[in-house]
Amino acid sequence: MNNSNLPITALDFDNIKESLKTYLRGQTTFKDYDFEGSGMNILLDLLAYNTHYQAFYANMVANETFLDSAISRSSVVSLSKHLGYVNRSIKASRVTLNINFGSGSQVVNLARQGLFITRGSAFATSINGETYTFLTLDDHRISPVNGQAVATNVTVYEGKLRTSTYVFNDNDPRNLFDIVHPNADIDTIRVRIQKSPSDTTGVLENWVRATDINNLDLDSRVFFVQEGANGRFQVYFGDGVIGRKPDHGNLIVIEYLTTVGELANGASTFSFLNTDIPITIEPTVTRALDPDGDNTVSYGGRLAEEIDSIKYYAPRNYQAQERAVTAEDYETLLAREYSDQADSFLVWGGEENDPPEYGRVFISMKPKNGTKISEQEKFSIEQTILGKRNLVSITPTVMNPDYIYIIPNITVYYDINKTNLSRSTLETLVRDKTLQFEEEQLLNFNRSFRSSRFSAFIDASYPAFNSTSTSFSLQKRLEPLLGRVLNYTVKFDNPIVHPVDGYPPVISSSAFGHQDLLSSATPKPTVTCYMEDDGYGILYIYKLVSGNKVIVRNNAGTVDYAAGTISLNNFNPLTVLPSSTNEINFSAQVSVNDIIARKNQIILFDRDNITVNMIQETFKTDRNQTGASINR
Repeated sequence: MNNSNLPITALDFDNIKESLKTYLRGQTTFKDYDFEGSGMNILLDLLAYNTHYQAFYANMVANETFLDSAISRSSVVSLSKHLGYVNRSIKASRVTLNINFGSGSQVVNLARQGLFITRGSAFATSINGETYTFLTLDDHRISPVNGQAVATNVTVYEGKLRTSTYVFNDNDPRNLFDIVHPNADIDTIRVRIQKSPSDTTGVLENWVRATDINNLDLDSRVFFVQEGANGRFQVYFGDGVIGRKPDHGNLIVIEYLTTVGELANGASTFSFLNTDIPITIEPTVTRALDPDGDNTVSYGGRLAEEIDSIKYYAPRNYQAQERAVTAEDYETLLAREYSDQADSFLVWGGEENDPPEYGRVFISMKPKNGTKISEQEKFSIEQTILGKRNLVSITPTVMNPDYIYIIPNITVYYDINKTNLSRSTLETLVRDKTLQFEEEQLLNFNRSFRSSRFSAFIDASYPAFNSTSTSFSLQKRLEPLLGRVLNYTVKFDNPIVHPVDGYPPVISSSAFGHQDLLSSATPKPTVTCYMEDDGYGILYIYKLVSGNKVIVRNNAGTVDYAAGTISLNNFNPLTVLPSSTNEINFSAQVSVNDIIARKNQIILFDRDNITVNMIQETFKTDRNQTGASINR
């Protein structure tokens, strides 16, 4: 048999070697050779190894030409460029500060004359013993306010300002200008172009980063950014058709911020380092309040975009084509431009809303810091990120998530013989694990709370824990418009306990100020009131007199126990107690063990109301019988 064809489909080493033997045995010259002999065996090994390596290399090269299968970052970045995608760089942590320079007449007079915290002004902070410097990227006016010199809402970014300069050479076909320092936040890049190194003409012209080529012409002063093969970013300019092209000999000045990224998140105390301001008083630096009324710590720092993220978003960004039509388009645009400030996004059309609102698209997002996005931030997203990209007939509406708070009562049975930790330490451990469960299993859209999963998580968290049982109620938080008579709907969207009519109250509220309708005084005084249900689906408002409930208003609303919905009719709270919260809390006992999140709901624990009960169990072996007895 003369087998002159060499099989090429088997690329495993052993199969390659066997194929070579089969091929050689079919040749007249090698018909009677001993292929297991040492000399011939070594030659076959070399041929098989070489073939195997070449096949592996060819396979890897082929893989690197497709975005789905590419492994090398340079390949993934290069392929994503074909789709018009610019991957995210490392991102600087930031925080918004208020700086108070005091109330002296000299200080206030200086502020009136026009005093600024200039770009590059520094603020120092420390996190876990490491010192970080935060800088201003814009000038901020120091203004006289109520007899004090203050600068408010000053946003500062962690890092160092860097500058790279180049001379534009029209004879260079590439004209790519490297960001030479690693860890550059490309969102902070600013470009200035002057006529020549000695002629500053044009230095004040504003060149901006281009994100959409559809509106560019030959006079558009824009620059583009891309990641190079070496992992560092590059700046380049238009060709004179799409974007203005610099002239030969122009001096290009590129300023940017280098940062440590997420390592600077969580800073809370800052000191002002700038000595250029002619004020000798040490200013007071405080953090501005977020929409929740809390002092926001530094946030938003992150590492450069990972390969898997580039693979996921690059084709979706290409599909969106800088316009928002489908829900996925909105999510892609927001993830690209706003992911440093929000953890997750949910988008749905107005036709899917309850009640339907045609001609709208709703975007709900969970911020990285706190639970709410300010009205100013919502407006900015609607107008700048989405307004120029969505269909003319569609109005984008940004809203905060609908939070459902779980108030848990956790009972953990533990074996005292398996631990030397105190009861209080074990309680702290359970609290910490509860918050860890929240972080890993909740805190996002479309994530429901499973009681059995939570119990198993606690049981597995420490060897001495034998079993866990949890009862809980739910809480919703309503932020009413004080002093206005309005209707409100509070949706738990999970069935509320109601076995029979006349059952004890299962709905309760926190304190609020309400007009005392029982008083004969004019005007009627404001008293501290509460709300609960009567067991028949009717809500009433009451006040406490010597510890007794006195109804101030009947028929304040209704309860749909099966749907888990509270409807408040003509509700007119005058104050909220405590006043710092701006919210009235409504609590409900539920009749299910699993809490389902619907639409834009996010489930989380009420961190101020986590109750932990530790119950000791002692296991003693009975010598007269098999098994163990339990003493509780």
